[in-house]
Amino acid sequence: MCKRTNGRVHEYSRVLLRLIVALVALSATQYSTAQTTTLKGVVRDSLSSEPLLGASVIHAPGKGVATDLSGAYELSLPFGEYTITFSCVGYTTVTRRVVLSEANSWNLDVRMRPSTTQLEMVVVSAGRFEQRVGEVTQSLSVIRPDLLRNKNSVSLNEALDQVPGVVIIDEEPQIRAGSGFSYGAGSRVQVLVDDIPILSGDIGRPNWSFLPIENLEQVEVIKGASSVLYGSAALSGVINVRTAFPRETPSTKATVFSGFYDAPENARARWWGDNNPVFSGANFSHARRFGKFDLVLGGNAFADNGFIGPEPLPADSIAVDPLRTGPGGYDNRIRFNVGTRWRNGKVKGLSYGINANAMKSRSTSVFIWNDIEDGLYRPKPGTVTRTRGTQYYVDPFVDYLSKKGTRHTLRTRLHRQEFDNDNDQSNANRTLHAEYQVQQRFNLFGETVATAGVLWREVRSEALLYQGNSTGDGVNEAVNTGAYLQLDKKLFEKLALSAGMRYERFVVADAEAAQPVFRAGATYQVLRATYLRASYGQGFRFPTIGERFISTSVGSLRIYANPDLAPEKSWNVEGGLKQGFKIGGFMGYVDAVVFQQDFEQFVEFTFGQWGAPPYTAGNLFGVGFMSVNTGGARVTGYEFEMAGKGAIGAVQLTMLAGYTKTLPISTTPAQEYAVPTSPSSSFPPSTYLNSSHDTTDNILKFRIQELFRFDLQAQYGRFHIGGSIRYNSHVRNIDKAFLDLDVLPPPLSLNTGITEWMRDHTTGDTIIDARAAFDITPQLRAAVIVNNLMNRSYSLRPLSIEAPRSLQVQLSLNM
Repeated sequence: MCKRTNGRVHEYSRVLLRLIVALVALSATQYSTAQTTTLKGVVRDSLSSEPLLGASVIHAPGKGVATDLSGAYELSLPFGEYTITFSCVGYTTVTRRVVLSEANSWNLDVRMRPSTTQLEMVVVSAGRFEQRVGEVTQSLSVIRPDLLRNKNSVSLNEALDQVPGVVIIDEEPQIRAGSGFSYGAGSRVQVLVDDIPILSGDIGRPNWSFLPIENLEQVEVIKGASSVLYGSAALSGVINVRTAFPRETPSTKATVFSGFYDAPENARARWWGDNNPVFSGANFSHARRFGKFDLVLGGNAFADNGFIGPEPLPADSIAVDPLRTGPGGYDNRIRFNVGTRWRNGKVKGLSYGINANAMKSRSTSVFIWNDIEDGLYRPKPGTVTRTRGTQYYVDPFVDYLSKKGTRHTLRTRLHRQEFDNDNDQSNANRTLHAEYQVQQRFNLFGETVATAGVLWREVRSEALLYQGNSTGDGVNEAVNTGAYLQLDKKLFEKLALSAGMRYERFVVADAEAAQPVFRAGATYQVLRATYLRASYGQGFRFPTIGERFISTSVGSLRIYANPDLAPEKSWNVEGGLKQGFKIGGFMGYVDAVVFQQDFEQFVEFTFGQWGAPPYTAGNLFGVGFMSVNTGGARVTGYEFEMAGKGAIGAVQLTMLAGYTKTLPISTTPAQEYAVPTSPSSSFPPSTYLNSSHDTTDNILKFRIQELFRFDLQAQYGRFHIGGSIRYNSHVRNIDKAFLDLDVLPPPLSLNTGITEWMRDHTTGDTIIDARAAFDITPQLRAAVIVNNLMNRSYSLRPLSIEAPRSLQVQLSLNM
């Protein structure tokens, strides 16, 4: 399974397109005329008997074929003696000697043994082809489906919180402190489902609960600039959700669960009396083959009363229910997905199908807490948004793998989102995406893989929320086109080289920008289980429709549009060492890496006087938040990661752990990056220095500098026990305005208690989760899961509280 473009920029695009055309032509020259006799067979997994797609069958250096969807291969060869080599990523290489003489055909079936070392784990995202994780030139982490099952993760962000270097804040993924608070707009991490972007077309935000995780192959997390292969949003990394297709044996999985939130650490903050908020849900998946037809069905239903209570209201306004007098933090949703694939029986290597996913939801989002005492788990009045959502995507696709190993893929997607929000924040968008990719393996002084592609993406957004455009009607369109080329090569069996380039063009409303980006990397196998690597990558991100045109208010705070927001650029460099190890039957690897990423025209969500006069207390004298280009920024740091799986004695163990330390700083702290709209304004021009609460070391706002992650699962017979530890250092720097508004007199005061919170919370938070399970039968498992075991009251983004301790029971079926 194995602002305007210039002539030079357009020249980049012409060169790149010529290279892609040349690659397609090269693939066409790989065919040869039929020979005297035929060698054919099927390659299978030795344990499961599953056919292996894409296994290489080589009869001479650089000459051979790849197995098709049924694991079959066919070689036309002259008579003679040959050494046939069978290789597939994630499997031990097999060689067979054959003597071919006069006959119509010869048959040679092979079974390949899966590799047991973690360094042989198969990943796709780093190079858009299957690679061993030890040979990848960038930092990459993998989440296996078992982690989601063991933790009962009902949304992918809950599992991503266990990945070293990753933290999810306000639904936004942050990799190695590459981004801060942005009100959910403009992710610097590209999120994919089966290699297709799934970020919302208008604001560039992921919706974690929408992702189809019931039938998961694995999740791959690339850390560092990845714009060459994955485009604008991949400034700090990529999260690729890879779903699974059916095996030869049908598979059915189902889970039901129910739980409740415990009283918070601060007893005064308990708003629900004796009736603890509860949550429950169920999910299922079924995968099977019907001859040449593959079918996957999955679904999820979830209901959560929420640990965030209603807005506090005066006592005389309470009519019936003293606990639920307004919207709180609830989340109710139902989702269904289907995957299909038809393996063409007449044209070997050809498959096509349609995947689809749809969800209906009712939920709320809360911007800031009311205060840090009895209002810690209640929202500030006017800061709750109630949403009714409808989302779906439909993905037609075509794959073709030729006998000579040329792979052609066409991926398309129609993605629609409709969010009916209160407080004039309703929005809807439609995204069309199409991408063609060709990939060819050939011998050029050693094994070489060339990958090239072209893409087109169009977004249409209709939103009250985005009326800051030139027409003021909230209707915006965006078009993104691009082309890319990457070469991956092995030399001397130990050195793996990778280099690529991408040209991308954006047209959003009346703005246009284009940019070429480049990357390169190398991995050297020093010893059998020791790999050295280094990589360099450039990034380019065009602001989203939402960042440029959002115009709304949250409570008394106003959020302003910035149509002149410019694209941001970055470059990233890292060096690392990956070392495999074995302790008895337990095998894994340790990865150590140092890294640096520099940004230009860095976009930050910043407080200032952006509104036009007249200024009144009603409009908070024109102050509020806006996305602006703040100058330069840099993130340096190091990271250690350890992953392993296997047995020590009779105990089966799975582990994922890591520590990340970063230094995210402004490199232009005194730069005046924005000025108030009114010339008569008493507000000074905005700089990092005068807008930050703590300017020590010029640390960027809303950054968590130290992360520790640890997850361990143990099985002994029918008993399972596991636990997770997460440490997040405190956020040192936030917008100074939040503290100013905390002490100002009404009506300007927010009175959130943030000044006291920032003073008292300086040591970070350690969160412990625990779980235990018992296999009632080989197919049926019962589990108890406790999250936030020590019941810490903690915040990842000051002004937004996280969940108190929760307890749930789970019953899962796997057959």
